[in-house]
Amino acid sequence: MSTSRLALPAENGPERWSWPIIPDHYDTAVEIRPAEALAVSELGVRNLRRLKDHDPSAAGWRVIRRLLAPLEAVNAALDSPPTPHRRRAMLDVIGVLLTRCTETGRTFWGWTPQEWIHLLGRNQTEFHQHVLDCQ
Repeated sequence: MSTSRLALPAENGPERWSWPIIPDHYDTAVEIRPAEALAVSELGVRNLRRLKDHDPSAAGWRVIRRLLAPLEAVNAALDSPPTPHRRRAMLDVIGVLLTRCTETGRTFWGWTPQEWIHLLGRNQTEFHQHVLDCQ
């Protein structure tokens, strides 16, 4: 029985994806602020997911800017085609993450790897189930 090996890019090679987040550029406070929790709640899941009735002018978007900025930076740095499916998936992920922040009282900066896996799942099927649970 032979084992195939996955060829990985060189550690510092041009094909290597690099993490786009420099924590010093963001407010990484772990505790979610009361105004942020209220803003997420008032925006609601449908608005957070930016569905058809999304209100981009809602005041809550300004209140949660410190939470949105790093999520949008990661999204912009992903090396995948900007298809409508990918856009929808990333907006869903952001909505789920923001909702979870208010549920736990902590921002994603303080989550453990296990909490990330529990929320996002290990595959697309698990993620879709978690999205449905948040609606």
